[in-house]
Amino acid sequence: MKVGKIKIQTPADAVHALEKLEQYVAVILFNVILFSLFWQAVSRKIGSPSAWTDETSRLLFVWMGVLGCHLAQRENIHVRIDAILLSLPKKFQLFIEAFINVVMIGLLSMVFYYTISIVQRKSYTPLVTLGISESWLYGAMFLWTALTILEMIAQLVNIVKNGEVVRAWVVEDSKNDFYDIKEAE
Repeated sequence: MKVGKIKIQTPADAVHALEKLEQYVAVILFNVILFSLFWQAVSRKIGSPSAWTDETSRLLFVWMGVLGCHLAQRENIHVRIDAILLSLPKKFQLFIEAFINVVMIGLLSMVFYYTISIVQRKSYTPLVTLGISESWLYGAMFLWTALTILEMIAQLVNIVKNGEVVRAWVVEDSKNDFYDIKEAE
């Protein structure tokens, strides 16, 4: 299977394709938010403020935050205090990381389950200026929990298989990436 310039033959290729898609979506969301805020400032200056820009920016900012949370989980860069953890033997560190991931998968599964009722309740409440359901705002929780659960499962597999928490980046066609991310060697 071929998606754009990426051939998908292995699970690693599929992960790479999803990571590239996530990068493209993040850049597009950022640019739309930037344009929306720019238009809001210009329209206020000319005396005819646009009502849609505030809600559009808020909605897209939430979705961009979801992508940021997923990226932070993928690279294991969430803010945390790990001074005690780093002083422990490597095998015990990996055990604690695996245990934390299992607990978080359980908690995020509950959030995913309860998000269903939130999105259903908010489907009847419109975002005033955009005219779409508020469930689009709260639906970001579905994506966030699903992506984070999948990433934590991948990290668990990586802990068991390779003895590492963070997966190595798959960068095959770095000349076509927005930015080149490689592991420090």
